[in-house]
Amino acid sequence: MIEPDASDSLLSPRTSLQTALLCSGVAGAVLFTTVYFCFGVISPNYYMIHESVSRLQLQPYGWIQSLNYIISGLLICAFAIALRKELVSGFGSMLIPFFHFLTGLGSIILGVSLNHQVQLYAGGIIFLSLITGLALFTRRFSANPQWHGWTTYTILTVLLMIALCILFTYYSTQKGSPAGVFERLIIITRLVWIFFFTSRLLGGRSIAPMTNIDTKPAAEKT
Repeated sequence: MIEPDASDSLLSPRTSLQTALLCSGVAGAVLFTTVYFCFGVISPNYYMIHESVSRLQLQPYGWIQSLNYIISGLLICAFAIALRKELVSGFGSMLIPFFHFLTGLGSIILGVSLNHQVQLYAGGIIFLSLITGLALFTRRFSANPQWHGWTTYTILTVLLMIALCILFTYYSTQKGSPAGVFERLIIITRLVWIFFFTSRLLGGRSIAPMTNIDTKPAAEKT
């Protein structure tokens, strides 16, 4: 496969479309969290502390949460497209967007199916692809001084999400347990990471390989 040329690097000003695609990652996370929280608050006989987010689909007007899954999934897929262009080439330039795309696809599947078994598999796809995509990012961060400290932050994020998932899985079979809290903490942990990641990109940082970055002083370019 032919890798993009260095001239494709996004060190030049981003197009409005690319910026919008980047922002779709944060928008999807914020929208998803806002909708499931507000809908959970007003849904009768639903207890956010104890129940999973997907249980909202079984509530009256459960289509709201189904649509929430689908729209959020589409926005994640759009973010994956933006990542492919941001990464340019090098390690993970294909795999990182691919796993983010799988996360979005899993969310869409959750929205279109109420079958418990299908949702179980979709949930597994979402979580595994999410932490794999984040883990792959650590290699990119470690090779780029613009992202100092992000290798450690991302590793800690992955470990925290795994720990919260274990707690959620353990308590989800126990009636009256705080399983819902642990699931929501996973979602919030990911939201915080993607917010700060996107903010740094829009603030001028590049995730492209350092070999694609023109580091010559301005005087040498004239």
